[in-house]
Formats: sequence, C-alpha cells, structure tokens
Amino acid sequence: MSTRSQDAPRYAAPTRVDVTECRADRIADRARANRVGGSEVHLERRGGRTFLVTSPSDGRR
Repeated sequence: MSTRSQDAPRYAAPTRVDVTECRADRIADRARANRVGGSEVHLERRGGRTFLVTSPSDGRR
C-alpha cells in the first residue's frame, strides 16, 4: 500500500516570480510553468514591479 495521497506537488506558502521585464505575450506561458495542482495564479503589482503569484487554493476537490 502507498502512503501517498496526492499526485500533485503541494506547498505551504505562495510563490512570487518577478515578471516586470517579461513580454506580455509570454505571461501565459510563465503562468502555466509556475502552476501547481490545486493552486490559483494571478498578477500582483507592488511598488512599480509586476509579480506572478501562485497561491494554494482553499477549495478541495
């Protein structure tokens, strides 16, 4: 028997990637590359910089 309950990676804290210098047509590719199963991905502006943020989703499947 396996003790593993989920196939997808999990993490406890949001991840933030600086995409300020990234071309606009590449943002969707970066979002796909940084997506983790059961997470939400959104853009966030802070102090003139743009970040791609991946946050754990509270919803259960």
